Amino acid sequence: MESPSRRHRWATLRHDWPFQLGLVFFGIITFYPFVFLIVSSLKNNTQFYHEFWLPTWPLRFYNYSIAFSRIYRYILNSICYSSVTILGVAVLASVSGFVFARYQFPGKQPLFYAFISLMMVPGVLTLAPRFILVRNLGLLNHPLALILPWIAGGQVLSTWLMRTYFQSIPAELFEAARIDGASDLHVFRLVAVPLARPMLATIAISTLIGTWNDLIWPLVTISDRRWMPLAQGLVQFSSSFETEWGPLFAGYVIASLPLLVVFTFTARYFVAGLTSGAIKA
Repeated sequence: MESPSRRHRWATLRHDWPFQLGLVFFGIITFYPFVFLIVSSLKNNTQFYHEFWLPTWPLRFYNYSIAFSRIYRYILNSICYSSVTILGVAVLASVSGFVFARYQFPGKQPLFYAFISLMMVPGVLTLAPRFILVRNLGLLNHPLALILPWIAGGQVLSTWLMRTYFQSIPAELFEAARIDGASDLHVFRLVAVPLARPMLATIAISTLIGTWNDLIWPLVTISDRRWMPLAQGLVQFSSSFETEWGPLFAGYVIASLPLLVVFTFTARYFVAGLTSGAIKA
């Protein structure tokens, strides 16, 4: 005889099957482009044009060696740019967030609201002013043309997140440190920053994704191949005659691997930072 719990599960399954079928459909739509990317990275141009949707044999694994030989310099550039940008954003945002969260000074609230209101400004509206500023500073075709605007652009959201996080920390922890004789700098460095590691990880991951995938700003400011980041370097795959689709897609796969590895090992910190940042606005 069928148990009541099993009958209930079957009834629930029959009732929810349209919803579950819809999830399967949208899951296929979401993940198929990634499957298509990997499959296409193992083809030559003839296979790509004649068997566009399906895998073909033999598999061209050497496309990855070709792709890596062409983009390894751009990978190193992006690693350097992203690392410096993450460090700059984390340091400045943690300091400004701590000040907004734990200090009182005239005009604090209006200044903070004016600061975070910049999140409402579309980035494309600042493209021309940023370019003129970088050009006037003589930074075109220089790594600082990318790093400095990326650090400045990451401050608004990161400062808001750090302020929210520092406000959620009990004030008694800071007072206890001050009673023990800690200066403001020691309170910040030894108490606030260690407790804010989940939020700093969240900021680091979001900054890494933004800088690693940015294409428009490098196209505007960098034309020297020596200083191109990865996203811009991948554009160089397209020749004047014919695009080599296999190595191009292999380059896309290689470009996505660092982000995948970083997120795999830091996902729990990322989720913890998002959750803790939602405690108190």
